[in-house]
Amino acid sequence: MLECGAPTHLVSMTERWRRHPTVAALLSFLFPGLGQAYLGRRRLAAILAAPVVILILGVLLLLTVFSSDNRNLFLSGSFLVAVLLVDMALMAWRLLAIAEAAFGQRPEPAGRWRRAAGIGLVVVLLATTVGTHAWAGLVINRLDAALGDVFSGGQGSGAGGGSEVGPGRTERPPINQPDYHWDGTQRITFLLLGVDAGPGRGESLTDTILAVSIDPVAKTAVMVSVPRDTGYLPLPDRSVYSDALYPQKINQLATDAGLAPEAWCPDLPADRGPECGIRTLERAISLYLGIPIEYYAQVDLQGFADLIDAVGGLTLCLPGRMVDPQYSGPTWPTHGIELPAGCTHYDGVHALAYARIRKGWIEMPDGSVEYQNDFKRADRQQKVLLALRSEFANANLIFELPRILDAVGSTVLTDFPRSKAGDLASLLPVITGPGIDRMVLGYPDYVDAPTDPELNYLLIPRRDDVRAGMQQLLGPGTALQGWYLGSHADGPPDSSAAGG
Repeated sequence: MLECGAPTHLVSMTERWRRHPTVAALLSFLFPGLGQAYLGRRRLAAILAAPVVILILGVLLLLTVFSSDNRNLFLSGSFLVAVLLVDMALMAWRLLAIAEAAFGQRPEPAGRWRRAAGIGLVVVLLATTVGTHAWAGLVINRLDAALGDVFSGGQGSGAGGGSEVGPGRTERPPINQPDYHWDGTQRITFLLLGVDAGPGRGESLTDTILAVSIDPVAKTAVMVSVPRDTGYLPLPDRSVYSDALYPQKINQLATDAGLAPEAWCPDLPADRGPECGIRTLERAISLYLGIPIEYYAQVDLQGFADLIDAVGGLTLCLPGRMVDPQYSGPTWPTHGIELPAGCTHYDGVHALAYARIRKGWIEMPDGSVEYQNDFKRADRQQKVLLALRSEFANANLIFELPRILDAVGSTVLTDFPRSKAGDLASLLPVITGPGIDRMVLGYPDYVDAPTDPELNYLLIPRRDDVRAGMQQLLGPGTALQGWYLGSHADGPPDSSAAGG
């Protein structure tokens, strides 16, 4: 209250400012009911503020007290739909509070321009409210759609156990280990596959084969690349090849098994026959590395380029100018490409070329030439993944998130269950952190050169060296398994064996 003796015109100006409806609308934009309290209508202010206060307290309670118990719930379809409905209801409630504060009482006399400016500001506040909640709804909707697309590798209709996750859809355990259930603390390993299935190709080749193994307790992760030309990988039994070794390049295995599921996967139900290719590849790589592989993640190369564009491109480095006169692919219809020396910011198409080139050369600054091969390509692929990881960590969530979600949904497919998506998300700090050890199982450390490269370019694994490298990578406390460790045999002891 103003002191006695204050000028009358000062009192009039102060009262008019304190009760201006435009100011009230701005305050209710910041928090429903705040403008009504400013206008002295405290009962209505409490009515408008109470639901929002309760909502905020509920969210804080979920994020602090129950966050670890409900992290899987937070990414479920039903929860995201509920969040979307709450977002729409909150938008309507805020619009009501802003409009009521601005127009709920007779306005004081004012000039035409001043009144128009006030109405214009209120319109901007209403439009901003609609825009922010529409953006939030768009992100929620795209997140739900992306999760549905990404995790559809573990869902389907037909026979098989599992909990119902939608009309005609059931969630299934991983095809490689049907009885496996991850408890959130065990080491978990994904087989990451880059599939080249461009137009005109009669088959889908797994040109990128990379295992990502994560220890949630130690908070460490490793990446192991298996070159596509590696041959003679161990198979789980002798049903197809009598020595239980695959005599072709490993990138062909999924195609061969997928074309004849009755021979390669007789234990799979008929409705899951199409999964035989991935199942067989998972089992072979698991035996080769000596660690269980629980799930797979498949990446489409065209979509991978789109994903890189969605995060704004990647900065990648080369020691010299890289040239491949024969390069072509799903995003490069012509033949031949050159990439500059030094660190360059690449778009998706050129970053994909950086990751895929294996037959060209690098012209070093001293004039020498370094010819490329599958081992150097595997190393560059790991560098691309690490660069993409950094871009994800630094992504602009306001402008880039919807596009990133769309790109992820159309690029990645996994059989990891969506019901555990929150547990998987809890591993992101480990995956996006700096402590990822890398290894490429290439020549000359882990494989021998082909015996007849003109006839068939097959790299020959050296089991003992692979085992030693994996043991060093994972640490002495990790017990390796698989590849018939109990003996020096080339295959399992009998055709009914399912693994080491």
